[in-house]
Amino acid sequence: MQIAYMPDTHFGHYSQPNLPDREDVSDAMDQILSEAELAEEVGFDGIWVPERHQRTETYWPSCISLLMALAARTKRVKIAPTVMMPTFHHPVHLAEQLAAIDNLSRGRLIFGAGVGYHEDYFKHFGVPFERRGRRFEEAMEVMNRCWTEREFSFDGEFFQFEGVRMTPKPYQQPRPPVWIGAFAPKPLQRALDWDGWVTWFTPAPEEILPTVEEMREKADKRGKKEFTFGMALEGWIGDEKELREKHAHRWVSEVNFYGERGLAPETDELSSMDEELIGTMESGFLCLGNKQKWIDKIEEYREKINPDWICIHIRTPQDGRGYHPSFNEALEVIEQFGEILDAVPTDK
Repeated sequence: MQIAYMPDTHFGHYSQPNLPDREDVSDAMDQILSEAELAEEVGFDGIWVPERHQRTETYWPSCISLLMALAARTKRVKIAPTVMMPTFHHPVHLAEQLAAIDNLSRGRLIFGAGVGYHEDYFKHFGVPFERRGRRFEEAMEVMNRCWTEREFSFDGEFFQFEGVRMTPKPYQQPRPPVWIGAFAPKPLQRALDWDGWVTWFTPAPEEILPTVEEMREKADKRGKKEFTFGMALEGWIGDEKELREKHAHRWVSEVNFYGERGLAPETDELSSMDEELIGTMESGFLCLGNKQKWIDKIEEYREKINPDWICIHIRTPQDGRGYHPSFNEALEVIEQFGEILDAVPTDK
């Protein structure tokens, strides 16, 4: 098992009406890179980053530029978008850019890809939301052929190319590993065509275990002995008695946001301290407590489902409901995770 850190790209308030101040944006970008460098220093195995667009609380929407900066500013960690959405990118351009990142990092890129759930992202790039699944499949085929074939032509429903010769090829041969972001049955089946799958808002171990076992069994039957499962744990570390009360509202707001978009349990608008929901989250992906509580949480998932990767996520957009940690506090928490990593068996 390996452990990654996500230096998240959103900093402002959910759906804030005003554009962010340019100094705040520059400060946020510095913070992302500082968090990534510190995470590598204290022993994390990977850095994962999201792709988000047309959201005013997101201060670094360009996933490619962020991955390139991470490739230049780190030396050891794997770097992965979890996930990018090639559905609204030009697949040859994207394959070329990702190959450059893989070469600059000397083979540290993992390509996490997903169809995309947010209709506004598609509107942002002028791409139809309908038949996005098929568009995704074509884009992935084009990218794979860019990486693995000297020259090819392609005649699909959405993409047509003649005599493509993409060079240079990726550092990793024949290509970087590809993970598919998956929650629902159809994306899970797509993941089996590639090298792994990654999921967020991970439910309790006993709830997700049947799916993990089924996916591993199916991958094994296809001869994919190295098929990867990655998941996330979220929350905050601290010894203070009020820690849960100070931070839990942030994940209630997060579940509200994603629940409205079909990527978390669908709920009515919840209060900042909905105890039933918080308890459900704490039985799964959410951990709010001291170092030992985090060690126990990670160990529980390792023992029961043995994920190949766990990603730690500690920052959320501001919700205006209560306490929100500072940049320095985030860095302090990353340092505390270094002590946790020493206490949890991982594959180095």
